[in-house]
Amino acid sequence: MKIGNEYISLEITCKRSTDSDPISQYTVEKCIKIAMAAHEGQRDRDGNAVILHPLLVGSMGETDAEKCVGFLHDVVEDTDWTFDDLGNEDVPEEVIKALELCTHKDDRNYYDYVQNIIDSGNITAINVKRNDLCHNIARGKAFGYPDLVAKHEKALQMIEDYLKNKDSFYCCTTK
Repeated sequence: MKIGNEYISLEITCKRSTDSDPISQYTVEKCIKIAMAAHEGQRDRDGNAVILHPLLVGSMGETDAEKCVGFLHDVVEDTDWTFDDLGNEDVPEEVIKALELCTHKDDRNYYDYVQNIIDSGNITAINVKRNDLCHNIARGKAFGYPDLVAKHEKALQMIEDYLKNKDSFYCCTTK
């Protein structure tokens, strides 16, 4: 995928759902449709369709829950949708709980918000925030936003430090 003048490689896990998977492919599709409707007509600071970011973050998810949260991660934060609206659309409670953690409220310090996600221990929210940060760092580097890159790299380091301490092999390179 090309962002600005750089090509960004995204590793997408093609995990197959099983009958025992708690989140169905129907639910994944529904989350994509909700995100597309919610972000319709929105543009980012560079004039690109906003929906491209949540679609990439969702595609980076390794589980169906991570995919759903990734697709929806900016819906409540950046649109008129509420968590109740998502519940009324039968979005699973597991997804809504992770979304509540991943939704940044303007009155909260950004690093306190990231620390709250880490402190929750909710691995879905942690991994989605990690994916969100990785994509935001790539976009910031491609479009020349060093202030945002620095902010997101610091937040990503917080998450990577947590994951390393949890004996996790799941980390990315920010360079």
